[in-house]
Amino acid sequence: MQLADSALPAGRFAHSAGLEALVGESGSPSETELSEFVASHVCDAVAPLDGVVVAHAVRARSFEELLVLDACVAARKLTPGTRLASTRCGRQLARATDVLTDDTLANELAGAVRERATEGHLAVVEGSLARAVGLSDEEAVLVSLRGAASGALSAAVRLGAISAHSAQRLLSQLHPSIVRACALAIEAPLADLHSSAPELEILALVHPRGDARSFTT
Repeated sequence: MQLADSALPAGRFAHSAGLEALVGESGSPSETELSEFVASHVCDAVAPLDGVVVAHAVRARSFEELLVLDACVAARKLTPGTRLASTRCGRQLARATDVLTDDTLANELAGAVRERATEGHLAVVEGSLARAVGLSDEEAVLVSLRGAASGALSAAVRLGAISAHSAQRLLSQLHPSIVRACALAIEAPLADLHSSAPELEILALVHPRGDARSFTT
C-alpha cells in the first residue's frame, strides 16, 4: 500500500505522458477520448515494457541482473520525454529506498543509481523495491500499472480536462484492462519487450515546443 500511495516521493505526478500536448492541440478531450488515451498509455506503452521489466526485477536475485534490465529499458525508451520521466522517477524512488527497506540488493541498486553508475529507470527500481518489501511479481506490476493510470488521470484533472470525481470513475472502469495487461506482462519474456504507442510518442515530442507547460514531460 505504501508503494501504491500517491505520497510516495517518486515524482510520477510531474509528468503528463503526452496528455498536456494533446489538450494543447485539441482543447478539452471528451471522457471517452481520455479513457482511450489512458488505456493506450497503460496497456500499449507501459505494460509491455515497464510492466514486464518490473516483473523481471522482482524475480532478479543479483545486481548484474538488475543492471541488464536497466539497459533493456534504456534501449527502448524512444523519445527524450519518456526517458526523462523514467529516469527522474527512478532516481527519486532510489533516494527513498533505504528509508523503506534494509534489503541489501535493493539498496545496492539504489546506491548505483544515486551515484549515476546506472541510469536508474523507474521500472527497475520499483521492481527491486517491491521484491524487498515482499510483493509478488503480480502485485508489483499491478501497483506500477495502476500508478501509471492514476498519474495520467491526475494530469487530466490538473489540466482542467476532467473533474476529480470523473477521474476516479474512469480509473475504476480501467481496472479490468489493467488486470489483463498485468497478466500479459508477468508472462512475457525479455525478448518480447516493446512499447507500441506511436501517437503518444509524437505527443511526447510535441510537448517541449509548448509556449507554457505545467508538466515536465
